Amino acid sequence: MSISDNRRWQRRPVLLLLSLLLVTPLAAQTTLKFATLAPEGSSWITALRNVDTEIRALTEGQVRLKIYAGGVQGDEDVMLRKVRIGQLQGLGLGGTGLSHVQPDVLALEMPFLFQNYDEIDHVLTQTSAYYQQAFLDAGFVLLGWSDIGFVYLMSQHPVRSVEDMNGHKVWRLQGEPLTGVLFEKAGVTSVPLTIPDVLLGLQTHLVDVVYASASAAIVLQWFTRVKYYTDLPINYAIGAFLLQKQAYDDLTGDQQQQLLEVSARHIGAHNRRSRTDNVEALQIMQDQGVIAVACPPAAIASFQQLVEDSKPDLIGHAFSNEAQEQVQRHLAQYRARPATADPR
Repeated sequence: MSISDNRRWQRRPVLLLLSLLLVTPLAAQTTLKFATLAPEGSSWITALRNVDTEIRALTEGQVRLKIYAGGVQGDEDVMLRKVRIGQLQGLGLGGTGLSHVQPDVLALEMPFLFQNYDEIDHVLTQTSAYYQQAFLDAGFVLLGWSDIGFVYLMSQHPVRSVEDMNGHKVWRLQGEPLTGVLFEKAGVTSVPLTIPDVLLGLQTHLVDVVYASASAAIVLQWFTRVKYYTDLPINYAIGAFLLQKQAYDDLTGDQQQQLLEVSARHIGAHNRRSRTDNVEALQIMQDQGVIAVACPPAAIASFQQLVEDSKPDLIGHAFSNEAQEQVQRHLAQYRARPATADPR
């Protein structure tokens, strides 16, 4: 065999390897870009990072998350526009953004609806199929509800009743219909702001009454700019982790199932942490000098009457009658259940 023949045979394994690489497709890699207003270090971001770590391991790197925290992709309406043009695929939403995707979420956030987390868990479980389909109809897959917590009024002056808000500048979440109707009924002057603008609004006295869950007030630093909180849970606030349906459909069947299971596990852990965080956050606020203001029974009744007076303008307008019926029916069923017998 000549030297040239020997070299030609030596090159054959290399040529064979190159030909195999050309005809064998590489495993497709999918990066799901998620954005949220939740800041770095929050339990929302911890949940998303845990989902990312596990889904990468399960899919051998074929599916991964890229997470944009702290509103770097814009406010929630901007994020939604970016999803529609394909710049983002996933969102962690609360407040206005979530209601803009699916207004029927507002049926879960009516003031004085829930008394405790047991009621919330029951209603969310029983309405799961309804809301999953509602989000699908809106072009999203619901990966999981995100617990924000019970909301309290926080202010520069004591607020014990609806009347105590008169003459003060009350923050209203821009574009959110519930507070718009409630404050109008109460004759309260409200200032619409997005969530990222509220801290500056407090610092510059543009607003002096705000509302949030205790943990949100800590994370967003609003508690540093108030002196009082009204010791009356106004409503339960909920968020959600959503994935664009088209992005979900582009995954394989196994990847879809893995993502749903991983998300459910880590979002569930986030919700359990959130509830503990809210209890601790109220104590932190008090330790930092924010004073709890008790509401007398007559004042509580005035808040509740304001909600009753507002219902005709909300039910069937801000959210559907069907959502209202679903939530109220399951809540009534839960409350009608016989009390668990004492095992002692």
